Order: sequence, then C-alpha cells, then structure tokens
Amino acid sequence: MLLTEISTLTQPFLLGKSIDGLILGGYDWLILFAISLFVSNLFNYKRMIFDTKLYTQIYNDIVLRFLKKDDIATSSKVARTDMAHDIVGVLEGYVHYYIATIVTILGSIFFIFSSSYQVGLLVVLASILIMFSVYKFYPKIRQSIIIRNNQYEKKVAAITDGYDSSYLFFNRKRKLDIFESTLQGKSWLSVGFIKNVFLVLSLIVLINTTTVITVGGVITIYSYVNNFLISLMSIPVAVEMYSRLSDILKRVE
Repeated sequence: MLLTEISTLTQPFLLGKSIDGLILGGYDWLILFAISLFVSNLFNYKRMIFDTKLYTQIYNDIVLRFLKKDDIATSSKVARTDMAHDIVGVLEGYVHYYIATIVTILGSIFFIFSSSYQVGLLVVLASILIMFSVYKFYPKIRQSIIIRNNQYEKKVAAITDGYDSSYLFFNRKRKLDIFESTLQGKSWLSVGFIKNVFLVLSLIVLINTTTVITVGGVITIYSYVNNFLISLMSIPVAVEMYSRLSDILKRVE
C-alpha cells in the first residue's frame, strides 16, 4: 500500500516535468511518469488479491468468539454478526484509502510549500476550517449511528412479532436512515464548499505571487493542492467510520 501511494504521489510532479519536457522536445520525464503509473498499478493489484483473505479471517475470528456467549438474545446476535461484517468492509475498502490519504496530505503539503509558501499557508488554513466543520457535526453523527444500531438489534424480534411490529420497525428504520443521511449531506456540503473556495484562491495566489513559473509547474501545483484538499474531505468519512466501528466492537466484545 505504501509503495503504491508513494508512487502515485510523485505523479503530479512527473506530469508537470513531462509537459515542460515535451514542449522542449524531451521524453526523459515522460518515461519516468509512465514507470510511476506502472509501479502504482502493479502494487495496487498485489494489495487487492491479498487483503480479502486477511480481513475475512479477522471477521470470522471476531464473530465466532462472540457466538460462544450464551447470555445474549438471538435477535441481538443476528444483528451484531451482520453489523460486524462492516469491519471487513471498512478494512478492505478504507484502510488503503486512509494510507493513501496520509501519504497524499504529507507529500502534497511538502511539494506545495517547496513551490509557494503562500499557497501552503492557504491550504493549511483550509484544513483548519474543514476540521472545525467536522467537529461541529461529529456528535450528532455518532449519536445517530448508536440509535440506528440499537434499532437494528430489534429486527428479528420485530419480524417474529408479526406484520404490525415489522411495519413500525421498518418505518422507524427508514426515518433513522434519512436523518443520518441528512447529517452526512450537511457535513459534505460544508466541507466541499471550503474545498472549492480554497482551490480557486490557491490558483489566484499562485499566479500573483510567483515570478517565474512554467505550464507544467502550474499543473503540478494545482494537482497537489487539489489532491491535498480532496484528501482533507476524507476526514468526515474517517470520523463516521470510527464511530461506526467503535460502536460495533463494543457490542460484540
């Protein structure tokens, strides 16, 4: 994973150099850019064929240990084993994503400050505003997840009790899903707005504070600023995933 993301991180730099090189008739940087693309794709493939074997074993170990307990209602057991499968989904779908995010944030900010400290200070300000936005929405999202999981544990019992009980269960579940989705939407709206504003501001600051810059240089800095800000947008997803997993693990311990 780390090798994949380090290789991917170099690509905007190599792309910028390749463009400037091609304008002058050179192909050396373009060859390095192509090699970087090949390396990142190869190691991503190796990661994909390995991680499912590992994560499904983790899931089975957790669930089978949990099912040894006899003091838990069947409805709760069914719900919690289903919820525990989210662990596999998060590990398989998000672990490499967050490694990529960390590498991108650290690497991008290095390249940005190396080219323009003014743009660097601007994106640091953007990260502070995004984290503040996430902080404001986090308590409500966490509460929503806990309430929804509490409701889900009653699923088997509600279906067993008949249609009327099932009708109330699924309607309440729908309302909770809508409430959680609305919170997520508001969080993403605020984070996306901050990201777009600072992306435009970064271009303005870059052009007005840099005395000598090439076409490839502009593309490189734009790419790193865009990648940095997009990576910051993973913060609300990380917060939600942490809340979801921590609640599930408490239930299956």
